[in-house]
Amino acid sequence: MGELCLRGYNVSMPEIDKGDDVFVVNDATGAMWRLQVKTSLGRTQATSRAYQFRVREASIQQAQTPELHFALVMRQNNSWRFLILDRPVLRNYVRNSNVGTFDAVRGYRQLAVTLHDDGRAICSGVDLQNHLEDWNTWPQL
Repeated sequence: MGELCLRGYNVSMPEIDKGDDVFVVNDATGAMWRLQVKTSLGRTQATSRAYQFRVREASIQQAQTPELHFALVMRQNNSWRFLILDRPVLRNYVRNSNVGTFDAVRGYRQLAVTLHDDGRAICSGVDLQNHLEDWNTWPQL
């Protein structure tokens, strides 16, 4: 929320959590976005840091209006890293590249993301580096 406020957006948390963690609003235009935030401190490896996230499969697969966005927030070297994915983009990675592991019993998809010291962000063999710090949806106002 703080990062989006610094970018000039109005942010709030819904009173009842049904999957949306944050509402983001551009007060000048009235544009609104829904954001689901997942946070992981991770664990250190030799040349990387590994993070685990659990996302409801229905949140990935079902289109909504306004569209849902995901922020996977990771602690690395005393700072926060943000992996920003629009729902349709994450769904395409799931469908086309089999990203994550689906738990049919619980209805969740486990996403294991590894941030490598060389800058790569790997999940199920797919490099998501181009989504790191990708604030294109919310440019600085």
